[in-house]
Amino acid sequence: MLKSAKEVLAESLKKMLEKKTLKSITVKDLVKDCGISRQAFYYHFNDIFELVEWIFVEEASKALADNRNIDNWQQGYCHVLKNMRDNKALVVNVYRSISREYLETFMYKVLHDVIYPVVEEQSAGMNVDVKHKEFIAHFYSLAVVAMGLDWVRGGMKEEPEDIAEQVAILVKGDFKKALRIYAK
Repeated sequence: MLKSAKEVLAESLKKMLEKKTLKSITVKDLVKDCGISRQAFYYHFNDIFELVEWIFVEEASKALADNRNIDNWQQGYCHVLKNMRDNKALVVNVYRSISREYLETFMYKVLHDVIYPVVEEQSAGMNVDVKHKEFIAHFYSLAVVAMGLDWVRGGMKEEPEDIAEQVAILVKGDFKKALRIYAK
């Protein structure tokens, strides 16, 4: 299967991050490494950070494909963590180079997109304001992101399955409990 220019650039960046920091990689280095023109790079991305974001979005989309309900959201979270570990050089470089805030924002968006549908599903048959459902999803998204960032900061030593299971134990039944309290 032929790879797209975006995929080739992504592979090249990941490979370069094994030896260099994100701050020290230029578009010139990247295109030279993968044999794609600067013009082709700028056709797809405005800068290297946009390429990083594209990589994160692509990887997260694959990891979360069908994991957006109460029975399998934990698997989605585990897949995200595994993917982060598989791309450790990229994740650690982003965490250290761009700032924790960039990684936190990305993780929040990805995880909120998994958690909100779970909250919505759990609210079936209840009369709960959207603002309360949003608050529940926001709260748990922040908590799950914090656990993921702590894992990155600690060197990604724990198994993703263990972290996902521990988080699932803590939130099991909590969505419904909170929704019942907010129900009119």
